[in-house]
Amino acid sequence: MRQLVRFAVLSFVLSTAAVTFAQQPAIVHAQLVSKDASKGLAAELDALKHEGAPVWVGYSVAVVPGFHQGWNGDTDYLEGETRADREERQANVKDQGVAAVLLRVDGNGVEKIRVESPERQLDAGGLKFVWLTGVGAEDSVKTLLGMAKEKDSRRLMNGAVFAISIHAIPAATQALIGLTAAENDLGLREKAAFWLANQRGREGFLAIKKLVREDGDAAFREKLTFDLTLTKEPEAVGELVRMAHEDSAVKVRKQAQFWMAQKGGKVVAGDLRTMAENDPELSLRKSAVFAISRLPKEEATTQLIQLAQTGKDPAVRKQAVFWLGQSSDPKALDYLTQLLQK
Repeated sequence: MRQLVRFAVLSFVLSTAAVTFAQQPAIVHAQLVSKDASKGLAAELDALKHEGAPVWVGYSVAVVPGFHQGWNGDTDYLEGETRADREERQANVKDQGVAAVLLRVDGNGVEKIRVESPERQLDAGGLKFVWLTGVGAEDSVKTLLGMAKEKDSRRLMNGAVFAISIHAIPAATQALIGLTAAENDLGLREKAAFWLANQRGREGFLAIKKLVREDGDAAFREKLTFDLTLTKEPEAVGELVRMAHEDSAVKVRKQAQFWMAQKGGKVVAGDLRTMAENDPELSLRKSAVFAISRLPKEEATTQLIQLAQTGKDPAVRKQAVFWLGQSSDPKALDYLTQLLQK
C-alpha cells in the first residue's frame, strides 16, 4: 500500500514538473523568482518599477493556431549576445502552441517586450527574473493594450501590438481592431492592421475589408493594400481588384494594382489590361502597365506585347515597350528585336 501511495505521489510530482517545464523556459544567469500574479499583471509590473535595477518578467500564453516564429539557436541572451554566440546560432522555425511573453522593467516601467519559445533557454545576464504564474489571457491583452497606446516609444508599441496578436482569444482581435480606429496615431493603426491580416484569420480579414471600404484616410487605405496580401482568405484578391477600380484616391488605386498583380497573378491579368487601356486617368493607365510587368514572367510578356501592338494610347504602348526591355524573358527580347528591324 505504501509503495502504491509513493508511486502515486511521484507520478503527481513528475506530471506537475512536466507542466511547469512546458510553460516556463529554462532560465540561467538570473536571480530567479516565481510569483503568482494574484494582483493582476499591471499591478505586478508597476510594483517592479521600484526594484532599483532592471528586472525581466515572463509569463506564458496560449497562441493562435499556426503561429510560429523563427527562433535561432537554443539560447536567447536577453541582455545581448557576443559575436561568437550569433555565429553558432541556427534557424529553428516551428509551430508553437504556447509562447513566453517577456517584459524588461526599469524605473520608468516596461521598456522592452519580447516573445520567446518556451523550449529555448533564456540568459538574463545576471538580472533578476520574475516568472509570473496565473496570468490570464484577457489580463495580458488588456495590459499590453495599454502599452501599445504609449506614445513615447515606437519599439514598445510595436512589441505590444505583436504580442497582442498572438493571443489565442477573441479579445486579441477586438483589441487590434480598436487600435485601427481613426483617433489613433497612423503608425499604430498601420501596425495593428498588419497583425490583424497576418495573425487573426478570417475575423482579421473582415476587419481589414471594412477598413478599406469605409476609412476616410487615404494614406491608411494605401497601406492596407499590402495587408490584404498577407491574409489567406481567397476574397482578398477580389477586394484588391475592387480598390484598384473604385477607390477615390489615385495613390490607393495604384498600390492596389501593384499588389493585386503580386497576389492574384494570371487571374487578374484581364483586369489590369482593361485598366491599362481604358482608365480615364493617364497615371493609372501607366501604373497598370507596370503592374502587368509584375505578373508571372510568361503572362507579363504576353500582355505587354499585346499592349505594345494594339494599345490605343501611345503613352501606354511606350510604357509596355519599356517594361519589355526590363524583362529577362527571351520572348520579350525577340519582340523588341523584331520591333527594331521594322
